[in-house]
Amino acid sequence: MTGLPAVFARYSTAINLSTQSDNLSWSCSHSERALLFPVKNAPLSSAPFDFVYEGPYTKHSNPSRPPDGALAIRRQSIPDEFKGTSTVELIKKEGTTLGLTVSGGIDKDGKPRVSNLRQGGIAARSDQLNVGDYIKSVNGINLTKFRHDEIISLLKNVGERVVLEVEYELPPVSVQGSGVMFKNVEVTLHKEGNTFGFVIRGGAYEDRNKSRPVTITTIRPGGPADREGTIKPGDRLLSIDGIRLHGMSHAEAMSILKQCGQEATLLIEYDVSVMDSVATASGPLLVEVAKSMGSSLGLALSTSMYCNKQVIIIDKVKPASIADRSMHGEERCALQEPDACL
Repeated sequence: MTGLPAVFARYSTAINLSTQSDNLSWSCSHSERALLFPVKNAPLSSAPFDFVYEGPYTKHSNPSRPPDGALAIRRQSIPDEFKGTSTVELIKKEGTTLGLTVSGGIDKDGKPRVSNLRQGGIAARSDQLNVGDYIKSVNGINLTKFRHDEIISLLKNVGERVVLEVEYELPPVSVQGSGVMFKNVEVTLHKEGNTFGFVIRGGAYEDRNKSRPVTITTIRPGGPADREGTIKPGDRLLSIDGIRLHGMSHAEAMSILKQCGQEATLLIEYDVSVMDSVATASGPLLVEVAKSMGSSLGLALSTSMYCNKQVIIIDKVKPASIADRSMHGEERCALQEPDACL
């Protein structure tokens, strides 16, 4: 909590800091309930344990922003074993645009790809495209030999129904083992415009080496999933209203998402970081968690008396929250002597 001595802080002050700060650190040791002991002005390099939560897609979770240079270069040529494909259907009214910016062409810097999705545009709200996706064809017309201006003209004049054949890099495979464990959580969402506000990739392929769990790669800002707050990029979608997605293709998973009711219960699998330094630590831990301004850590704080002093403790941790993903749920923090605080 930004170096403020939480032992002596007002409860309302601690709550305010936990929701408004975008870079928080506190010191604690193990147990089911935790006394917060922020270390004042302690350099992170001196901490026994540091953690900054970033899921596998965190850096590119905003669909309107292009990927960084390294990712863009890597995607110039996707190896076949990492290449996924999908068909995207968009419907637009006459005189409107898709809200889609395309770069590339035979006269430009490579194959046509999505370089921007305008927030609120048809393409972004469809929750079927990511920045960096390659567009192979438009309404069956192969774009391989098209110049950039020809591609733009085609997209503008193709008609009200636009069918894109899209190529993308398959999501990485999460492996449960050293440093990572899997947990599940149920999330109930309400549709808007027949989508839940996230993009999925992966699914089963005939080539088993390409098969992946159905993975959520992008959370659309302001959409249902974003407002609910539990799901993060990189999470796996295991089932929809009890229908298991294991062994289903991307197209089959998309069909179930579209056909389910306006309210659906999703079973989500997510990664939890388990650090050896946490499991073996016996003293204070300085934990740093990065989050966006105004978002919740998922901590429920309460007050208690300890050594004749009122202290603030972590009472509960919300499943799949930033805090839960940062350390094993059963290895919380424990009480320490208040005079051990810095």
